[in-house]
Amino acid sequence: MSSGPKGTEEDLISQCSICGRTEVLFNLPGTTEKFCWGCSADFATIIVLIDAIDSATLAGVSTDDLQSELCDISKRMLDRSQSAELGND
Repeated sequence: MSSGPKGTEEDLISQCSICGRTEVLFNLPGTTEKFCWGCSADFATIIVLIDAIDSATLAGVSTDDLQSELCDISKRMLDRSQSAELGND
């Protein structure tokens, strides 16, 4: 197994903080948790969507599309988590 400047490859493989899958994990700025590829992308998108919803609300603009997208992503993350719990990766 190859070693990098921060340790071995084994250090990167663990359980995702959201879905629980055992995969290569990634850090996101401002968090202490580590996420799999799918959850890290969804989590980052959720952060952006929440900011966009807040801004649109303050500006008096409809947030229906943004809220719909947020619900879709949240459902996808829940499905991924439940799939991992059942062992259906």
